[in-house]
Amino acid sequence: RGGARGGGGAVLALGALTALYGGGNALAQRDYKRLLAYSSIENLGIIAMGVGLGWTGRATHDPWLMALGFGGAIFHVWNHALFKSLLFYGAGALLHATGTRDMEALGGLARRMPRTALVVFPAVLAVAALPPFNAFLSEWFLYRGLFASLGRGYPWSAALGLVGLALAVGLAAVAFARFFGT
Repeated sequence: RGGARGGGGAVLALGALTALYGGGNALAQRDYKRLLAYSSIENLGIIAMGVGLGWTGRATHDPWLMALGFGGAIFHVWNHALFKSLLFYGAGALLHATGTRDMEALGGLARRMPRTALVVFPAVLAVAALPPFNAFLSEWFLYRGLFASLGRGYPWSAALGLVGLALAVGLAAVAFARFFGT
C-alpha cells in the first residue's frame, strides 16, 4: 500500500517537473512552432500529474482522489487535443502568410489576418487556462484533487504538485500572451 501511494506521488512529482520544464522552455522560444511543442510537453506533465493523483487515490482506496486525478487527466487530454489543434492550424496559417516562424519578426497580423486571429484567440485563452475555457476546467479538477490530497496526509506530493501546476500554468500564460501579443 505504501509503495503504490509513493508511486503515485512519484508520477505526480515527475509530471510537475515535466510541466515546469515545458513551460519554462516555451517561454524562452522565439520560434512559435517550438513554443507550441514545448507547450505540449508542459501539458503532458499536467496529464501525468493527474495520473499520479489518480494512482494515489486508487492505492489509498479514495474514490474522490481517483475521480479528480484520472478524470482531470482524461479531460485534459481531450482539451489539449482541441486547443492545440487550433493553435497548430493558426501557426500553419501564419507560416504560410509570412514565411517566418520568428515571433519577433511578426507584428500587426491581427489586422491583416482577422479570421486567423479570431480562431487562434480562444485557443490562446484556453492554453493559458483562463476561465471559462476548457483547460481551466480540467486543471481545476487537478487543483481540487491536490488540495484534497493535502488534507488526506500526502503533503509532499500535493504541495509539489500545487506549486508545479501553478508555476507551469503561469509560464504558459505569459508565453502565449507574448505569442498572441507579438
